[in-house]
Amino acid sequence: MRALYSRLMDKLYLLCIAIAVVSVVVMTVLIAVGVFTRYVLEMGAFYSEPISIFLAIQLSFYGAAACYRANAHLRLEVLVNRLPPALRPLPEYAVHALMAGISIFMVIYGAGLVRTTFFQSYPEFQYIRVGLVYTAIPIAGLITFLFVVEKAFAHRQPDAGDG
Repeated sequence: MRALYSRLMDKLYLLCIAIAVVSVVVMTVLIAVGVFTRYVLEMGAFYSEPISIFLAIQLSFYGAAACYRANAHLRLEVLVNRLPPALRPLPEYAVHALMAGISIFMVIYGAGLVRTTFFQSYPEFQYIRVGLVYTAIPIAGLITFLFVVEKAFAHRQPDAGDG
């Protein structure tokens, strides 16, 4: 069962990475197009900024979930390394509990933000709802929670080189 769960989390991890990579690439192209149209063609591309904001939000939240799973996030291990070996797992469990709490917070309050802003639209794109942009918050929160469960119970700790 643990192996199946870890394989599913591998796929979810790769999906998060794919979303982050596509977001960066498309955002880079859009910004370049926006600069080109403004300074060379002397007419601004109205869509570059709002789509780039959308992509930056996707990159931030899905990328953060992937970084958490890959242990590629910032952490201070000075205190943990000074603890006796028998006590070293305690901070790890505390971090799992804190991350679970943050993930649940993201799901609950992110869903509330999506509900609150769902019927608002961008002036540049009347058909794109602001709430749609913020769906990354509760979804990435849920994904991060699933990664926390994997780290806490499946005892699989992938490193940044995995993937």
